[in-house]
Amino acid sequence: MKKKTALPPKSPFLAPRRVSSKDILSSGSFSDNDYELDSPFNIPTPSINSNTHPIVEPEHKSTLVGCTANLITAIVGAGIIGIPYAMKETGLVAGTLLILISGALGCKSLRLLVETAKHVDAPSYEILCESTFGSAGWAICNVNMFMMSWGPMLSYMMIVKDTAGNVLGFEDERAHKMVLVVTSVLVMLPLSLQRDMADLAKTSRICVLFDVFLVAIIAWFSPTSESISTYNGILPILSNSTFRPQTCFIGLGILSFAFSCQHSSLIIAGSLKNPTRDRWKIVTASALGICSILAIFMGSFGYLGFLERTEGDIFNNFPLPSAVTDPNDLFTAKAINVARGVLCCIMFFVYPLESFVARHVIMTNLFRGRDAHEGDDHVVLDRWDRRVATTIILFLSILITALNYSDVGLVLAWTGTVAATSLAYVLPGILFIGVHGQEFLDLVESRWGCTSILHSSAYHFTMYDYIMWYMLLIPVWCWFASLGKASLTFYNEKKALQTPAQSYRLGKIKHKNLAAMQQQFLRGQQLSRDDSGTATTETASFGKSAGLLICEQTTKKYGSMPSNVEEEDPQDERQATSDFLVAIGFVIFGIVALSSGILSIMCATAGYD
Repeated sequence: MKKKTALPPKSPFLAPRRVSSKDILSSGSFSDNDYELDSPFNIPTPSINSNTHPIVEPEHKSTLVGCTANLITAIVGAGIIGIPYAMKETGLVAGTLLILISGALGCKSLRLLVETAKHVDAPSYEILCESTFGSAGWAICNVNMFMMSWGPMLSYMMIVKDTAGNVLGFEDERAHKMVLVVTSVLVMLPLSLQRDMADLAKTSRICVLFDVFLVAIIAWFSPTSESISTYNGILPILSNSTFRPQTCFIGLGILSFAFSCQHSSLIIAGSLKNPTRDRWKIVTASALGICSILAIFMGSFGYLGFLERTEGDIFNNFPLPSAVTDPNDLFTAKAINVARGVLCCIMFFVYPLESFVARHVIMTNLFRGRDAHEGDDHVVLDRWDRRVATTIILFLSILITALNYSDVGLVLAWTGTVAATSLAYVLPGILFIGVHGQEFLDLVESRWGCTSILHSSAYHFTMYDYIMWYMLLIPVWCWFASLGKASLTFYNEKKALQTPAQSYRLGKIKHKNLAAMQQQFLRGQQLSRDDSGTATTETASFGKSAGLLICEQTTKKYGSMPSNVEEEDPQDERQATSDFLVAIGFVIFGIVALSSGILSIMCATAGYD
């Protein structure tokens, strides 16, 4: 009687399934499954047998409309209720201009991130940071991404706790907490248990309609006409609220948070069908344009209605229906109560988007294997036990904190000041300089004759040269460029020794320099040699077969080898001086916003004006 072949034991919770080279060659196929090769050569994602091991379902993708809705939902969040207060702190005229500037900078930042990631074939934000600045870049990016997702998730639950109970007419704090538990378990948790970001596109479309409805209610029922008549017209108000330098940075911090979604940008971009540069431009321009319009309407009407009495949460300026005694004001109070309910619904739909980002960070750091490290969420989380356990633990950590904490303003302030400015402005700028490090160093050398002040004597530096050298912080930018150049070289060498990627989350790019990609396809030949450089019969046979399988499956999946990919590299052309100036401007703007925001929070906490 023929002995049955024993199936491999179930894989540990954190580690990928490991299989032998014999199993791979007998199967004759590769797929995006969560397995690792049990050999010295890391060929990922082989499928053993579709009859005994399930094939991972392909990642769900969203359309332009769905992707735009997801991006709008990720941007708006809870920050929209603080826009009128930001107008108060910056001044109405300056606030409007800052909204437009923040929207334009946010749009540029989102495009810059995706284009830079395409340039180095980085599938995620943290891989982009790792490729440019090594393990330190990886750690900094992960910490900020988790902070930028965990903080808003906590604020969303606290807003639901404070708002939903009032909408339902409960005044007891215990009842408010019970409403939060019930609604979060029934709505937030099921949506967060989805595997792919594209699965949230439908709820995000509904959320966009809720955003428009919310702004419309505030604009209609805000007592704007009374305020204007009190000041005898709009011009006196504008003259008194043009620009307020004393508190401008507080408002800037709120606006920076309101337009920040860089922590989820590459995940959302990867969920787009055919994520080319042009399609991503359409998504970012549409999303940031709509968000800017909503913010201007919300901020203008909210501030004009209450002027110097405008609070951090605009709903606090409106009384609850139970507190209204005048029948003429009862309809307005009920309408605003409906808006509070709409805000809770928005929180229900925004929370899962942030949960996906936090779960993504956990997956990249906790689970092992190439798929996990590169942020291929759909592969690692296709196992329901991983997805459910990780999501529920994350959900409980937020829920327990929200039930015992109430200062939503402080949470949003610290999150927006530290994580939002770092991810939206500082990191994109230095990543651009690091990725194009050699070009930046060549540019500096063409202007000053050297890239280090230690060699300045040989190039006859004048006093003017010394002054400009340090005023423009050239040593700092050269250090980032040199570090990025060295790290990127190491990253490309390591990547060239890996098997080619089975998927292109940010699209297929046609690079001018195909040496690294061509070297990847020679991996089959490299597998035919052991560490001593001599070929062995077993590894030679396996290496040849593995190499043929890689090429065959890649051709079958994409229709051609990567040398014939569709999209031109958006940054293959040589970068202009203006491109580096924009990147440096991003870094400086982010550092100023970060420093001033921390100072403002510390002063406010200490009780100073």
